[in-house]
Formats: sequence, structure tokens, C-alpha cells
Amino acid sequence: MISVVEMQSVMASLCLAFAVIQPMVSVEHEIPLAADDWVLEEVAPIGTQLPAGSTGRANRTSIAIDSNDEPHIAFQNVETGEIRYAHKDPSGKWQNETVTGPNIKGSFVDLELDSKDQPVVCYANLSSHGLSCAFREKSGWRYETVDDTPYSGTRLSLVLDEFDRPHLAYVAGPGHVRYSWWIGHEWNTTEVRNFALGCVGSTSLNLDYENNAHIALVSFLPEHGLWLYVQNVSKWDVKAIDPTNRPGEIFSLVLDSHNLPHLVYGDTWRQVPRYAYNDGVLWNFRTVDAENRSLVGSFKLDSHQSPHVAYLGYDSWDLRYAYLDNGIWKKEIVDSEGLVGFRPSLAIDSKDIPSISYLDLTDWVLMYATKKKGIQAEIDIDPDTLNLNGRGKWITCYIELPAGYDPRDIDPNTILLNDFLKPELNPKYGFVVSESSYIVDHDEDGLPERMVKFDRSEVQKLLSPGDSVSITIVGQLLDGTDFEGSDEIRVIDPHQASTSARQ
Repeated sequence: MISVVEMQSVMASLCLAFAVIQPMVSVEHEIPLAADDWVLEEVAPIGTQLPAGSTGRANRTSIAIDSNDEPHIAFQNVETGEIRYAHKDPSGKWQNETVTGPNIKGSFVDLELDSKDQPVVCYANLSSHGLSCAFREKSGWRYETVDDTPYSGTRLSLVLDEFDRPHLAYVAGPGHVRYSWWIGHEWNTTEVRNFALGCVGSTSLNLDYENNAHIALVSFLPEHGLWLYVQNVSKWDVKAIDPTNRPGEIFSLVLDSHNLPHLVYGDTWRQVPRYAYNDGVLWNFRTVDAENRSLVGSFKLDSHQSPHVAYLGYDSWDLRYAYLDNGIWKKEIVDSEGLVGFRPSLAIDSKDIPSISYLDLTDWVLMYATKKKGIQAEIDIDPDTLNLNGRGKWITCYIELPAGYDPRDIDPNTILLNDFLKPELNPKYGFVVSESSYIVDHDEDGLPERMVKFDRSEVQKLLSPGDSVSITIVGQLLDGTDFEGSDEIRVIDPHQASTSARQ
């Protein structure tokens, strides 16, 4: 007679077979280049060999943005199985460290940041065959065993509540979905779904304003479809989202400002990512990208409740990004150099700027992509009063950047005055080539400024007399970050004034 453990092992293998159907296709067209307004960075090596039989599903990445809009990423070294954590230090360099203890391997990693920007990393512990969480503290990492049931922790989804208490939804053996949360001194665990011979391919958790759990899950056996389980005191209300389809992986479940659910998932029939949301009465469905096949990705809502999706494009193995703008999906290629875009994770910062972590399986590195961020510069135009009949040679501009940015990183070739006039860049002038001349502290506030000069006669052609005339300066840093600032000066034309007086 087959044992319970052996039956679980057989069902786990069967569920995996259902869950990992992902098309392999050859590339028969030219691969588009990455969009110009994305910055791509190598974060850390991930090993050079996938484990035998691995589909990459367990080797996912997880990104979170802190209160200073800086990225933090948890990921798996795909060769050793170690769970690792990466973040940027104050100088902007990536630092990474091992989360799991010695000889501990993990998978299905998920990361959240607490109210002090400290990481909480949860993962399926492949050494103990249970579910573990690691908490970053001053003395190092502290570990908690959430569920020691065999096969617990796969397809996990982590959320922190307003008290920094972790809540997790996860698969605990074939057909079993559990919900565990920290109640201050111990873990409380409840069974969400229990089918002895069932298969669950994906889960995603979120909390409403009253900290009630909402869990979306994909079921393969005994029924197919996409379902939503909502915590209601001591029971779970089950709602069908798409029970007639055979969905793939859930990208993410998000609750909007009205506690209404939104999610994106892979539609295996159409081979495309689908966006589903509830308007309070009905579920609505929209295809994110009908032209490119994809079943794997990540989804978030921005501050305006607009959806953003990062996903792996199957037809050319690239990283793609889409967002809904006035009812139209705008789509971009983020990275297309080699086999990239695997296991993407998407985050949106306080300015609604997207950031994505993902795996590059050509160079075997963890990658980070973010939209180029515009910054506000402080501009000082000298002189404060400009005589349009004056005969001076230069208009001088001092550019001061926000804290954390170095004016030495300004690319002078990108600077424009009023979107038209370039500064003087002829190296025959000392102020063009000598850093001691163009990096100054003109306002004596202890912060360095980049000084540039414009041809006075050309500036005067762009301005009209006025007591408060705005001059705008735009440009870019060497890494492509845009900056902009403006100053107001007085512009006079004595000849015009005397003519008016005589009239």
C-alpha cells in the first residue's frame, strides 16, 4: 500500500507538471532594443547552472522599495540554492549577503520591508522541507519556522501589516493552501483549501483595511480555474474569478483604495497576460499584451490606481513592461540583450516610477531596471538683472543638485537654456575644461554647483523685458537621469523704456 508521504510526493510531481507548462519557441524575427528611458544595472551573480529539471519557477526574484525610494531585492543563487539579499549602500553601490544559514537552501523567496526599512525574507526551506522567514536585525538575521509540515512553503506570498507582522499564503503539500500570520508571540495557521488529491499552481495574498486576508489561487485539480478566498471571521468566502479557463501563474493580487481586488495572471489558452479587476459588481477582463506570449510576470497598482505589469516575453526571451494609460495599454521592451527577463518582480516607488528585478540567464546575473528619474535642480542665473542693450559676453548659470547627486556627474552636452540654447563648450576656455573653475560653491551653502556660461547675445535674443522673467535649464547626468530647474530674473530694455516715456 502506498504511504501518505509517497502519495504526496506523487501529487507534488503531478502538480508541478501542470504548473510549469511554458512554451519554448525559436526566434524568427528581429529582437527590438531596450527602451531608451530605462536604466539597467547588474546587481549580483546568481551561479552558472540551473538545477537539473528546474523550470526557474522556484528561482524567482522579489523587489521592494524603501522610504527613500531605494531598491531591495531577495533572490536565489540558482546553483547553490542559497537565498540572498541585495540593496544599495549610501554611495549607490550594490551590496549583497546570504540570508539563509550555513548549508541551508531555499526557493520561492518573497521579500517585504518593515516600517524601519528592514527586510523580512520568507522562503520554502529545502533543507527542513518547511516554511521559514528571516528578519534582519542589528545583530544579523533572526530565523523563524512558520510551518514545519513537509512540502510547506511553495508558491508562497508574503505581506506585512501596519504592525510589521508577517502574513503568508502558501501551498502545504498537494491540494493544501494555508494562511499563517504572526500574532506577536507565535504563528497562527489556518487551512484555506484542503483537497487531498488536488493541485494548486499559484497563490497571491493581500490584506484589506481590517487586515482580512484575500488570497487568489490557481487550481488544476479537482477543479480548474482562478479563485478568490476572502477571510470572513472564522470562515473563508470563496468567489470564482475565472472558473472556466485554465489560468497559469498569478502575477500578483492587489487591493485598490476601495478594497476591490485587481490581479494579472497568465492565460494559458491565449498564451497572454490577462488583467482582471472587480468593479464592485462584476469581474472585468482585459488582455495586457495580445501580440506577445507570456505567462510569467509581476503586477502593481500606482498611486492613481492604474495597473503596471512586468513580464517575460516568450517569443524573444526579453523583459517587457506595460501600463494602462487612458484606457490604452502602453508597452515597452525593457531589456532584450540575450536570455533575459526571467522571474521578474515589479515595484512602484512614491513617485510612481517602476523598478524591476529579474534574471539574466546569458550572463547569469541578477538585474535591476528602473525608469530614468527626473530630479529638480536649483538654478541661479547671474546677473539677476539683464540689460538687453548690455555688451557683456556671458550669462552665467549655477546648477545645484539635490542631496545624493554630484554636479560633476552632469553631462554638459545635454544642458539647454529654455529648451534651445546650449552652453559654451569650446575647450579653449578654462572654465570649460578646468574642474576647479566649473565646480564651485557660488552661494556658499557648502554644496558644490556646476557652473556653465551662455553667450549673452544669444540669450538676449530669447528674452523679452519683464520684472519676473523665467529661465529654465534642463539636462542629464551621465547615467541618463534628467534634471530641470528654473530661475527668475529682471530683464530691462532702456531704449524701449525711454521711447515709451517720450510717447
